[in-house]
Amino acid sequence: MAQEQEFVAGDGTRFSLPMEGGVPARATTDEATFEAAGFDIDTSGAPSLTDRFTFLFKGGEQPVRVRVEDITLATPVVIVEAPVPESLPGAGFRRSRFELQAPTCPIARGEPCSAWMFGPQEFRLYRVTLTYNGAGPVVLLQAEPYQMGAFIARLGDRIPDATVSQP
Repeated sequence: MAQEQEFVAGDGTRFSLPMEGGVPARATTDEATFEAAGFDIDTSGAPSLTDRFTFLFKGGEQPVRVRVEDITLATPVVIVEAPVPESLPGAGFRRSRFELQAPTCPIARGEPCSAWMFGPQEFRLYRVTLTYNGAGPVVLLQAEPYQMGAFIARLGDRIPDATVSQP
């Protein structure tokens, strides 16, 4: 049996996942599995990142909407929220795969969508809310090992401060 590790989000949310090969297992429910999380970084101009996610919806009704939040730090940040298309690629008998890309996020000090990169935490924590027609939401909590200290140090002065707009 895999050993479980407890994770504590910045807002106090607690959850556990089995550890497999030193990394957290995939969060799963009867309805869905958090299959993958990742991101692409672009440093050719102003540094930015684009989060990517893959979910596997199991047999039965599929959700109509997916919301992904970064809950690593004290204030949860919505990374992306999107409707689920009616027709999704198959991933096996009575399963469908949904791949989702977030809007590009500037890597900047004080920027909420990239703030997790500047902390000492070992894991980035996600809360995914799946909305279904006529049923309550389904929540998946996932941890991903991302240590960004060396990357941030390498970029150094190329990382700007976030631009704050005044109302």
